[in-house]
Amino acid sequence: MNGRFSGQVAVITGATGAIGSATAHLLAAEGAVVALLDQQVAAGEALAAALQHQGGQALFVPCDVSSDSAMPAALAQVAQSAGGPTLLVTIAGINLNGTLETLTVADWDRMMAVNVRGVFLAAKYTVPFMKQAGRGAIVNMSSVSAFVGSKDSSPYVTTKGAVLSFSRSIAGELAPYGIRVNAICPGWVNTPFTDQYINAAPDPKALRDFASGQHLLNRMAEPAEVAQGIAWLLSDAASFVTGTELFVDGGFMIRR
Repeated sequence: MNGRFSGQVAVITGATGAIGSATAHLLAAEGAVVALLDQQVAAGEALAAALQHQGGQALFVPCDVSSDSAMPAALAQVAQSAGGPTLLVTIAGINLNGTLETLTVADWDRMMAVNVRGVFLAAKYTVPFMKQAGRGAIVNMSSVSAFVGSKDSSPYVTTKGAVLSFSRSIAGELAPYGIRVNAICPGWVNTPFTDQYINAAPDPKALRDFASGQHLLNRMAEPAEVAQGIAWLLSDAASFVTGTELFVDGGFMIRR
């Protein structure tokens, strides 16, 4: 397929989730060879097969993003099979809720390992391929939660703030090599990830209605809408955009 990303290899972590899958479909349709990194083997293989059936180029590589051995091995496999990646999207993340007093140290550490270390490792081991190519674009998944506290979600909020700061920091480090780094900050997104959080609330319907009403557009985003923002940041249309964040939040931040 021809498109904005023809001839490029794109790595997506957390690829089998709703936003990851939507991003994979969009990038593949725009000509990228899409490398799907995730721990969900059956879902990853099915997504790769679906993309190939639609005429795209895709491969699935099982990977624990928090592992300092699994990540470089996965990227080496991508490079061997498809070529060195010049596009990276880090979406893999988890959310473990609890109050300051009820959260366990293990839960806190697990959140940091997946949501923060996973972003660091993906960038660390992808950037050498980008430097070799003389270009690259990275989009890291942050959130409006990086700016707004959320009850019983201190680890998630902390990780998204860390991702935003990390993105800004390495943008300066990598700019001399022609590598751009940005973060994307969605509001509430209509995904199973969000459903899991909402359904654990005492009154899921009330929380869902509240969440939708937090946006000026009075609804949650759809995964494909977030994917469009990611694709723009990766594309040459954003060639002078680095070290910043793109809000895909339906006006959420205006109401804060």
